[in-house]
Amino acid sequence: MRYYGDPILRKQAAKIKEVTPEIRQLAQDMIETMDAYKGIGLAANQIGKLLRIFVIRIEEMKEDGEFVPGEAKVYINPRLSHPAKETNSFLEGCLSFPGIHIEVNRPNRILVEAMNLEGRVFSEELDGFNARVVMHENDHINGTLYIDRCSKEERKRIEPKLRELKKRVVID
Repeated sequence: MRYYGDPILRKQAAKIKEVTPEIRQLAQDMIETMDAYKGIGLAANQIGKLLRIFVIRIEEMKEDGEFVPGEAKVYINPRLSHPAKETNSFLEGCLSFPGIHIEVNRPNRILVEAMNLEGRVFSEELDGFNARVVMHENDHINGTLYIDRCSKEERKRIEPKLRELKKRVVID
C-alpha cells in the first residue's frame, strides 16, 4: 500500500491499451488488497502501478436491512462526465491516509464510461455514495487526492496528522 507522501500518488496514470492476463491478475490483486484493508475502493497507483484502473466494492442492503459486501467492480480507463450541479458534503476516508477522515464536497451524480475485464466498454450513471466512491478513485488515477478537495479549514485541521503520516512513509 502506498501512503501520503509517496510521489506516485501525485502522478497521472497511463491508459491501458488492452486487457491482458496481467491486467486481469492486477485487478484480482487489487480487489484482494482492498478487501484485506477493509476498503471500498482502490486505485492502481495506491499499490504502486501507474495504470488507469480502479476497483470498488460497495455494501448493499439486504431486504432485512442488513448490510453485506456488494460485488467487486473493475473500471479500466474510466472517463467521467456530466457531473450534477447539485453537490453534497460527506465524510471521506482513504486507504492511503489511514485514520484521516474529512468532509469533501462532490457532485451528487456522475456519468462514467469505462472498460471491464472482458474489454467491453460500459457506461452508467451513478448517484449518491456510489458516485462519490467512483469520483474519489478516479481522482487517484489523475494524481488528485481527496485532501485537495476539502476546505481550507479542514485542511488546516488535519495538517498535523498529514505531517505525521509523511514522516512514516518509506519509498521503495
